Amino acid sequence: MKDNHMEIGYRFSDPALEALAYTHPSCNADRGNNQRLEFLGDAVLDLVIAEALYQRLPIQDEGVLDRARASLVNGRSLAAKARELKLDERIRVSESQRKHHPDPSDAMLEDALEALIGAIYLDGRLEAARAFVLEIFRERLETIEAVSERRNPKSQLQEWAQKHHSGIVPEYELLQSEGPDHKRHYTARVLLDGKEIGQGEGSSIKTAEMAAAEIALGRLEDDA
Repeated sequence: MKDNHMEIGYRFSDPALEALAYTHPSCNADRGNNQRLEFLGDAVLDLVIAEALYQRLPIQDEGVLDRARASLVNGRSLAAKARELKLDERIRVSESQRKHHPDPSDAMLEDALEALIGAIYLDGRLEAARAFVLEIFRERLETIEAVSERRNPKSQLQEWAQKHHSGIVPEYELLQSEGPDHKRHYTARVLLDGKEIGQGEGSSIKTAEMAAAEIALGRLEDDA
């Protein structure tokens, strides 16, 4: 197999794992096929994407996170990513399979990509698999984050302040941090021109600031 690590962005310590990731069940190969790797890679992919969305969308609820994940890891999206990585040129199938289906189906490409993720996980452990997944989904994740950022209350409050208070920027202060390290609880407030306009709480400083901004926006709308 040619050295394609530059194309997929990862060099295997064990090339046999990469070869297995591209081996379709129709091959009846002695060393097996990519189905077990696909099973593993599917779980790793879900974990990495879920973790990325959890960190990038700190104030969104479970439903929003679930829909965002589904938009990233659905079959069509994964098949498109597989084609970008040229996995369609590397999938090994039987002669019979190739005769009846010359081009890999979307399902085959999806399985191959998930199998590749599983192979990278086994070869380089979670950090390697995380780096690979985050790189191939980098643009989509940035787009989702940007859309969420435009909707977040801190951005909305700043826009309101620029429009109504001659560009004064809201300031945030941490008021309280309590609880054990693994379960901290924060209270923050937001000030405009030195005057407190809202307080909020959350499991991180960022979510507490977001909550404070949301409360401030509600008050400002009520006063309008």
